[in-house]
Amino acid sequence: MRAAGDLTRKGNLRVAEILDAALRCLARDGYAATSIQRVADEAGVHKRVVLYYYESRENLFDAVVRALGDRLFDRLEEALAGLEEPADIVDRGYTELWSAITTDRALLVAWFGLRAEAITDPVLQVTARYLSDRLRALIGGLIDDALGRGRVLVISRSSLEVLIMAGLQGLILDYLERGETPELQAGIRDFQRWLTAVSAPPPTDR
Repeated sequence: MRAAGDLTRKGNLRVAEILDAALRCLARDGYAATSIQRVADEAGVHKRVVLYYYESRENLFDAVVRALGDRLFDRLEEALAGLEEPADIVDRGYTELWSAITTDRALLVAWFGLRAEAITDPVLQVTARYLSDRLRALIGGLIDDALGRGRVLVISRSSLEVLIMAGLQGLILDYLERGETPELQAGIRDFQRWLTAVSAPPPTDR
């Protein structure tokens, strides 16, 4: 993909238009059906224009996933800034994440559709991990903040990270498969209760 510093103002606008078109195609048609040609048609440009800026379908989707991920996690980090109580962090963080996942179809498709494709396409594996890596980094930062305030984990840190990642992605997958069912809502509430109880307050001196 061409570096932003190498582009003119018109070039940067064209890149943004192509990216927006790719997002619309992804949300409407899914990953497998979103070809360079379809993105070009959506953006109202020739296919060679898309290839000029992004060089390949893989590069285009790398840009799409990074744009979606940055938008989501910048929003999450802003929402969580200054919060200290586990219950507040869990409630605010989950509300923001769930709202984004269930209203932004392009994000949902990118997270799971692209990861499915990456199983058999090594070129896509780094791109597919971008969302998970940013989520893991956010979780790790929240755990560090809690430990820095003296809270004590009731399970190992590594296990906690794995279980949070697995829990969140499992709940999202259940939403994809069955929709927002009463059972899913109950599972979310139980998961949130577990998250708030996974660390204890700092020990008090007797």
